[in-house]
Amino acid sequence: MALTKHKSVSVSKVPRDNVKRDQRVVRTRKQVDAAFVDLLHRRAYGNIRVSDLTKKAGVGRATFYAHYSSKDDLLRSQFNRIVVPMLVINLDAPCPLDATALFDHIQSAPRIYKGLVGGPDSGSGPRVLRECFEERIRESIRLQEAKSRACGLALGIDEAIVTRFLASSLLVVLEGALEGSAQRSPQEAQAIFAKLAGGALAASRAPISGNDQ
Repeated sequence: MALTKHKSVSVSKVPRDNVKRDQRVVRTRKQVDAAFVDLLHRRAYGNIRVSDLTKKAGVGRATFYAHYSSKDDLLRSQFNRIVVPMLVINLDAPCPLDATALFDHIQSAPRIYKGLVGGPDSGSGPRVLRECFEERIRESIRLQEAKSRACGLALGIDEAIVTRFLASSLLVVLEGALEGSAQRSPQEAQAIFAKLAGGALAASRAPISGNDQ
């Protein structure tokens, strides 16, 4: 009886313990995320240290590293959570990625993006953003390629090269959107990126030979 009672108590405690742990994880991540955004409003990404983040968030370094392996890992996490949904895959257009929502977000939060890519003090920010763009662009290209191959076309240039070019192009257009003198609408910025991306993809595609089919 004692053993049975002990088991039932232990089992009943597990879900509550898990819930508490999950709540702590969510709360800690929210604290760190909020601290990160607040600091980006004040300084460039390259000038933000992990110690700044932990102090602002009110958590210890060990707690931070229990959730993120580095500051760049935190940025990637934020990108995947916030920015990726703004990069809409559109297989029916010459450019498979619609970043209009991202360009709109840039206009509403220019300080954050300037902190990430706005100069020499941005540190590894531009590289991390470009790598994140590459992941989303690679996904869109592969989906569009599956459709193109059905029409007898395939990339005539290595996928990695095309992906890097498109990601770099998107980053350049993003930087241009941050320039006060440009005054481009999100739609105009997307049109520029679509022209670069669509032209590059069209130029890189070639008919599939008999050996490739």
